[in-house]
Amino acid sequence: MIKKLLFSVMLFSTIVNSQSLPDEMYISADGKMLLSGKTNSSGFYDSAHIAEVNLQFANFNYWATLQNNYQSKTELAADMTIDGVVYEDVGVRFKGNTSYSMGFNSQKKSFNVTLDFTDPELEVDGYSTLNFNNSFQDPTFLREVLYARQIRKFVPALKGNFIHLTLNGVDWGLYPNMQQVNKDFYKEWFKNNDGISWRADRPSGNGGGGGSGPQWGDGTAGLNFLSADTTNYQTYYTLKYSELDN
Repeated sequence: MIKKLLFSVMLFSTIVNSQSLPDEMYISADGKMLLSGKTNSSGFYDSAHIAEVNLQFANFNYWATLQNNYQSKTELAADMTIDGVVYEDVGVRFKGNTSYSMGFNSQKKSFNVTLDFTDPELEVDGYSTLNFNNSFQDPTFLREVLYARQIRKFVPALKGNFIHLTLNGVDWGLYPNMQQVNKDFYKEWFKNNDGISWRADRPSGNGGGGGSGPQWGDGTAGLNFLSADTTNYQTYYTLKYSELDN
């Protein structure tokens, strides 16, 4: 039994040290455990730093354009400055579902920023897509960032911190800055990032958050078995990314 245990430990050590690990996986200080989910992030998602971000739109009527582009998800060009560093011609659009449509009269919308909108090589600390969220229904502004920080110890989860946002120099206050779920995210947690990505969509016409009724549609997009016929799932799931032809 002891020989088997020693062999298992030696085999684990050999496997771990013979191949590179994803960024979010690491070996414990005593060398006996494989851990994942670094609590403290660095760079653009450093929790100890609040970056100063300005989005500068050439179009003075940019707000109306962003509203008109919401449904089509068409991006509007802007120059983004982060702590004095300028990133020219990034793509900006409003994002969110309930956070946008159920925000009532609030103008504090969530933003999606695409760095490679015109320059395929443009990125911020290795990230090509940014999300500035409006903390819909969260007066503390803490829940999203705090939850992501804690859950990262157990499952793959987003990096997050806060930014101070200005639009054409006008102060719009703090925004949770949450990592995008994309190939950049997958590469940090897994050996490769060529998996298939799906979005669970609510059926058209069904309500979202709030109230005492069903949340986020009728629940059919919650990995339920609908039948062996794949066409029955097409209403509830959207293919976001795949390198497979079929």
